[in-house]
Amino acid sequence: MKSGISWWIFGPVLGLFMVTGFLNIRESLIMLALYIPLTAFILSIIFNTHYTITSDGKLKVFCGIFPFPTLDISDITHYKYTNNPISSPAASLKRLALYHNGRTLVIISPENRDLFIEVLRQHNSSLQEKK
Repeated sequence: MKSGISWWIFGPVLGLFMVTGFLNIRESLIMLALYIPLTAFILSIIFNTHYTITSDGKLKVFCGIFPFPTLDISDITHYKYTNNPISSPAASLKRLALYHNGRTLVIISPENRDLFIEVLRQHNSSLQEKK
């Protein structure tokens, strides 16, 4: 399942980055050599953040080129809908915090949070919303 994207954040940032990068590229080939990989890196984070639930009950989280440790869905005890802007493998501020015994395991932003919870519950029927 892909991550949702908060375009109201990423759009202006990406636009500003591209404009300033274009203006600086004209001055130096060194800037061009830095700008292209950095742009590819940022775009990979925006467009390649996704979550995979395997048939054996594992949650795999990917953010750009970075894989996160695989989580056992049976270890997840609670979830909470959140807008916490803390750094996490989530491209949207419409997020889900997943917990184990009161400790945050990961904060993610699936496109459809309710559907994602339903799929998690297929692997862990004791999963509850944290109040």
